Amino acid sequence: MRSKSDAGPALTRTQRARRDDIVGAAIAIINRDGYAAASIDKIAREAETSKSTVLYHFKTKEAINEALVGALFEDGASAMAPHITGAETYVEKLRAYLTSNLRYIAGHAAHVSAVHRILENTDLRPPGDDPVAWLARFLADGQEAGEFGAFDPHVLALSIRAVIDNASFYFTAHPDLDFDHYIGEITRLFDRAVRS
Repeated sequence: MRSKSDAGPALTRTQRARRDDIVGAAIAIINRDGYAAASIDKIAREAETSKSTVLYHFKTKEAINEALVGALFEDGASAMAPHITGAETYVEKLRAYLTSNLRYIAGHAAHVSAVHRILENTDLRPPGDDPVAWLARFLADGQEAGEFGAFDPHVLALSIRAVIDNASFYFTAHPDLDFDHYIGEITRLFDRAVRS
């Protein structure tokens, strides 16, 4: 769970486990008590360690926030990648992108919720490339390959991201939702939208 700004010598298994414990404690506190409550002291108590241990791994609360946000996006991308690369056609890749993304959100509600609160309360932004620009290029490529019909790739990319981003709020607020149903409906909706 290392953020890109945290590059340095490789961590030992014990160090990685301790960092994961600290990040997990921050997630628990943010979700239970709110973003403002997640002080270094409180995170240390939640992780059953000392403040000095937390500060050894993360120099500031901001560094914990960065690690927490970075881990969500890095882990999510890693979970999605095999589904997308394993799909052969553009239609199958779009389905894989939607279903793997939404299933990851549904399966990591606490982490997603904590990231929402961090992004609402800080200047942090999600790491990596602009997902709308990537999707627009992908959709245009699908059109050039003759698999997708006529539409504005940028508008549809914005629509897809709006659904995914809002699902991350809705899914985490409704843990008893029938995720299979919602994910299936969303996938079918965009499947119809891209076809000729």
